[in-house]
Amino acid sequence: MKRKILIILVTIIMLVFTGCNVDNLEISENITTPKNNNLPISGEWVVEDYRLSTISGMDEEDAKSYLGMEALFHEELVCLGDEYCLEPSFKIKNVNAEDYLKYHFKTNPELLDIQLEEIQIISITGPEHFINEFIKVSEDVIITNIDGTFFYLKKVDEEVDKEKIKALKAPKEITLKSTQVSDENDLNSGILLGLKSLDLDTSKSGLEKWHYRTIFIRSHNKDTVSVSEMEGILLPRMTGFWKIEVNRENVDDKVNDDIVAYPIDKTVDSEAERKDQKKEQNNDKEQDKIRELKDEKTIKNILFVSNNYISIENIYHRNKGQRYLEFYPVDNIDNNTPIKLSDIMGESGKEALIEGFNKDIISRNEEYKNSLVDINPKEESFGLFRRNGYWMFKGRVNYIKEDKYIYEDFNINAFPPEELVSFDELAIPWNVIKTDVPEALDVFISPNKDIAVILTHNEILVYQINNGKLEDEPIEKIGLNSAEKVIMAEWAVGRYPQIWERQFTQ
Repeated sequence: MKRKILIILVTIIMLVFTGCNVDNLEISENITTPKNNNLPISGEWVVEDYRLSTISGMDEEDAKSYLGMEALFHEELVCLGDEYCLEPSFKIKNVNAEDYLKYHFKTNPELLDIQLEEIQIISITGPEHFINEFIKVSEDVIITNIDGTFFYLKKVDEEVDKEKIKALKAPKEITLKSTQVSDENDLNSGILLGLKSLDLDTSKSGLEKWHYRTIFIRSHNKDTVSVSEMEGILLPRMTGFWKIEVNRENVDDKVNDDIVAYPIDKTVDSEAERKDQKKEQNNDKEQDKIRELKDEKTIKNILFVSNNYISIENIYHRNKGQRYLEFYPVDNIDNNTPIKLSDIMGESGKEALIEGFNKDIISRNEEYKNSLVDINPKEESFGLFRRNGYWMFKGRVNYIKEDKYIYEDFNINAFPPEELVSFDELAIPWNVIKTDVPEALDVFISPNKDIAVILTHNEILVYQINNGKLEDEPIEKIGLNSAEKVIMAEWAVGRYPQIWERQFTQ
């Protein structure tokens, strides 16, 4: 009898916990919590302090203007100053404090007076590309980062005033359910496309070089409003917009590429500052290894960029050259220690990598099974590539055969998580896209399902979507450089396309 009662109680508890507004709780097990009072953050909060960091995009005066700013956390909405979203989704994960702060913000727990070795991170996302993360210091104190500056928020009320919720939810024509197909009264979509093309003027050095640019396309009610362009890659992040550039150095016939990432509101470090930073780095033993590799003439080819990660091909020009796939946090591009697939996907990622290697490489090359040539796959040797309208993982094995450097790629049968790729879905199947636009090489469809952005060999074509189908003719055509490819695609909907456009055209 006692055992039956225990089983019934456990079942009831599990059923209660499954009815939750908090999805994909990333702790030791996937557990969900009830609504309202049990949200990971709830109530009314106020900004009471701040800390500037090395990547702060604001000065003391700007930071002080945030003091007293109100934040509201409720199951129906989240508001932080002028930024807010309806229908928020909460995710929780426990992380190592030092690793998280170092990789994401180039800082340490001491700056924030964090004593805990492990901290709880609460991510809040909304249907309009609203996204923010909060460090939960205690039940009454949280920390968030805005434009590289850390702000401390203190809870002032357990409940959110219902009148405030009504006031914020009032302008439904702007935000409410903006991503639903049925609401077509005020559809706003915007996409940042990061593009890469091979620089054909490489005759002097004989080395490959790539040209990067970003195009922003904004539409309103299925008509394009504007198309803008800038050099380099403009990346939207939780800490604001960042710029990514590749600088090539040529000293004593030794060519090296340096990938630089920095907040757009903070100009890239002056040459003197960068030299000082490199001098400090040179004191680290790891820098000896970096210099040794640079002597081999390393150049870098960006394959993929997202909010927090970058996938590159690192090319060492010696003999015929070695080409390695490497994956880094954007904040730690210069770390020279690529992360492993299991760091992102867990053990399932590692298993998928080995399975893909056996299927694509070993099955086609039976002689490798008993060969003295070591071609075992390395977990940090992977990247993201485009295929048929989706991002997909590929692994790479590098080895020496008959005194030649050889590499082979293989597919990894694992879907990139939302942490890497957002809005990577096709409302119209790829085979239908190819039927309607036979010259299509790639496609991106807005979360609003109102427009499709299709790439061909020579153009970007923007199509309206009506009743789930492409219109006969594109509403916009944008020229492409020869063999130009997409390395970044970030969508914004609702009120955010206009916000992004203002940042893009500043």
